[in-house]
Amino acid sequence: MIGREDEVREFRQRVWGFQTLLILCWSILVFRLFYLQIIKGDALRKFSEANRLKNEKLLPTRGIIFDRNGKVIVDNRAAFDVVVLSQYFKNTTDNASRLTKALEYSKEEMDKRLQKMGRTRSYIPVLLKADVSKDIIASIETSYPSLLGVDIEPTVQRRYPFRDVASQLLGHISEVDNRDIQQDSRKSMQPGDYIGRMGLERYYDAELRGVNGIGYVEVDAMGRRKKVEGAEKLLGFVAQTEPVPGNNLYLTLDMDLEMAAANALKSHKYNGSVVALDPRSGEVLALVNEPSFEPEKISGREINPKVWASLRDNKDRPLRNRALQDIYPPGSTFKLFMAIAAMAEGKATRHTSHFCNGSMAFGNRRFNCWKKHGPTDFVKSIRESCDVYYYNLGISMGPDLIAKYARLFGLGQPTEIKLPGEQRGLIPDTQWKQERFKEVWHPGETLSIAIGQGYVSTTPIQLANAYAAIGNGGFLYKPYIVKKVEKRNGELIKEFHPELKRKIEIPQEVFDTVKEGLYQVANAPGGTAIVSGHSKKIAISGKTGTAQVRSFSDIMRMKCESMPIKDRHHGWFVGYAPKENPEIAVAVIAEHACHGTAAAPIVRDVIEVYFDKKNASENPGGLEKVKTEIEPPRKQNTEEMDGEGGEVGPLNQEAH
Repeated sequence: MIGREDEVREFRQRVWGFQTLLILCWSILVFRLFYLQIIKGDALRKFSEANRLKNEKLLPTRGIIFDRNGKVIVDNRAAFDVVVLSQYFKNTTDNASRLTKALEYSKEEMDKRLQKMGRTRSYIPVLLKADVSKDIIASIETSYPSLLGVDIEPTVQRRYPFRDVASQLLGHISEVDNRDIQQDSRKSMQPGDYIGRMGLERYYDAELRGVNGIGYVEVDAMGRRKKVEGAEKLLGFVAQTEPVPGNNLYLTLDMDLEMAAANALKSHKYNGSVVALDPRSGEVLALVNEPSFEPEKISGREINPKVWASLRDNKDRPLRNRALQDIYPPGSTFKLFMAIAAMAEGKATRHTSHFCNGSMAFGNRRFNCWKKHGPTDFVKSIRESCDVYYYNLGISMGPDLIAKYARLFGLGQPTEIKLPGEQRGLIPDTQWKQERFKEVWHPGETLSIAIGQGYVSTTPIQLANAYAAIGNGGFLYKPYIVKKVEKRNGELIKEFHPELKRKIEIPQEVFDTVKEGLYQVANAPGGTAIVSGHSKKIAISGKTGTAQVRSFSDIMRMKCESMPIKDRHHGWFVGYAPKENPEIAVAVIAEHACHGTAAAPIVRDVIEVYFDKKNASENPGGLEKVKTEIEPPRKQNTEEMDGEGGEVGPLNQEAH
């Protein structure tokens, strides 16, 4: 090594440095082990024994639903459930008594809950009470030392700020069951998930639901979440996969108009439906059904069975979306399509006249009109709703020609609105009767359908859409309710636009003549809605209709108001405004209201609110507040009504 002393010296220095570093590391390790084993040993042993990580499914926040102006219609709120793990809970008399008092249950209800716990695997939490109050949370927390295995579990509850307004349209949610999981084509549902059960919540469930996440939470030996504020976490942060929140829906609905329509129907104390559309696009502006219900009461992890039974068994069917799911005879509102067919086919002109002496003989029967109209031309037949006039038109055309034009305007077929449960209604013809009953069509049946009775049936949304097409000159749109779907961060996913179903090719003269008749209904002497449907704010065009619920040998011999409520006729009014280039079309069915004039004020009120709001937005210094509370119903003029005649043959189905 002679001559290499410097290299040896440098190598020895490196070895000493490495030895020093090694000794230092071992010293730190020994000190840390001494600290953990000796100084902190007892505390850490207890911490280890008393804690564990529990895998939990993290439910996503369901998407929010907004109206066309960005007003929140449906959102979410924080809620808390009380659960129990049977592997830790000691089901003693004292513990059961404490739980009964804390949860504000009866002994019988508490016994049922504890029996369910006994039938569930010990490591699976059992729900004791959902969406509990702050008082119950405080009571449970103060009883923690004795109620081992009982825990407070945070969750999210669906919130409907407008309570029962638009309930059938919006729908509700509930926890999935085995059938839902089996029918899930995407295989994404798990026990404990929530699914939409009606309306928009159901149809757009895949958009609103979101994706589950997975989290690990610290729990104590009793399975309860551990409060670790300020504590030392040996394992660092708790790993988790964040849930993906559901997407938001923006609707075409205007909640101011929706509330006005709901209040109008309620103030007149009728069950029924209101549908308001924009004739220029098919956008649904309002869709109301009465009676309604509060979705929040049946949109949780647990539903009160008494509340559900009261809704399910209610003879007035509050869960039913009448606007889409119920079919009714259209009554005199159907005469418009008769009039259009007759003019378009050359069976009548604006000057065609028939004499009405209050009835018409046909075969061996007499078909009545609701009054003697005398000489009646085309426009007067619409204005005063003369049955005899349309009996004659029906005879001249026959059922197949009538059906052709009614179907052109979308009657007897779904509107294709994206909502569940829409019914087709029925526009009969000779082929249908042969296939359905194996019978030929009888001429007297044509007189029945000529005034919207007999086999004919429609839904409120069909009539609203058909009259919108009359008002706009023949453009039949598909009604739609959702404008766009967005992610929570505002990123656009889908956007919906007006979709033209067909342009109805009918001469403009036909539309002009029919529209003049509709205008005179509410704005000219003799019009069937000159009092009940006339507005001092905006010119409303429309048509009254009275739909018989049952058939009577001579309807004129019995006053409707003297019948049992279930046998009284339904009242229709379908209209639009303004007369030229209408912006809103509204259909109202007032069940068992006896006359179409009962429905006309509701249409008037809704249309007036629409234009009040429009004027307020265009003139900020003018109207300060849009009227959403409707005035009490005015006294009905007994001379202002329309009838559908008598002895028109048996109805083939009741309205319900």
